[in-house]
Order: sequence, then structure tokens, then C-alpha cells
Amino acid sequence: MRKKSKFFSIVIFCVSVMVMLAFVSCTTTETSKKVTKPTVSVVGDGMPGKTFEINGTGFIPGEVVELLLEMEDIPIIVGRKGKVIKAKEDGTFTAKTNYPNKLVAIPGSWNLVAEGNKGTSATCKVKINKP
Repeated sequence: MRKKSKFFSIVIFCVSVMVMLAFVSCTTTETSKKVTKPTVSVVGDGMPGKTFEINGTGFIPGEVVELLLEMEDIPIIVGRKGKVIKAKEDGTFTAKTNYPNKLVAIPGSWNLVAEGNKGTSATCKVKINKP
């Protein structure tokens, strides 16, 4: 009888060690994933009608991103109608478009919102100069 209880004790010990190792392995895997906060930035001179570049990072790979410029709380879709901006495998995107033309551009500092279809979003300021 003593041999059986010793055997079961060893089995229980081994199973316990395996469960603990599996838990530590899962925990290590989860903490090693790097999560980056999405950002968006603009490169341009702020002159109405001129081209500027929009760069985004930290988006979900393959996510479709819509860009909105909020001038006086009026959202304006940035880029050509129907243009699809898709985040690359590393979560980045680059797009080129024009500042609003001088007939509709309101000088000031406005929000540019990059909103992904999988819930990721980022905002930055865009300065528009007087024409």
C-alpha cells in the first residue's frame, strides 16, 4: 500500500510542476507582447491647396483607416472620395493629400482624426495658414 501512495504522490507532484510551468509560460508570453499606442502625424507647410503627408503608427495590421479633419466641428473626409488607407503588417500607414483649398480652408489649428475600422484611433493637430 505504501508503494501505491508513494507512486501517486510522485504523479501528483509531476502534474503540479507541469501546471505551474504552463502557467508561467502563458504569463511570460502575455507580458512579452508589446502594445503601442496609435499615433498620427502630419508633415506639410499648412498652405491651403498644397500637398501634405499623414503618417500613422500603432494601428492594427490590415485595418482600414479613415481620416477626418475637424474644422469648426465639421468633419471633412481627407483624401479623394473612395480612397482606402490600409495599415501595413507593422501597423503603420502613410497617405498624401491636399490641405483644403483656400475657398473652404479656415486658418487655425484643427484636429485630424485617424479612425480604424477595428477600433483603433489617434488624433493630432493640423495647422492651416492664411492663403
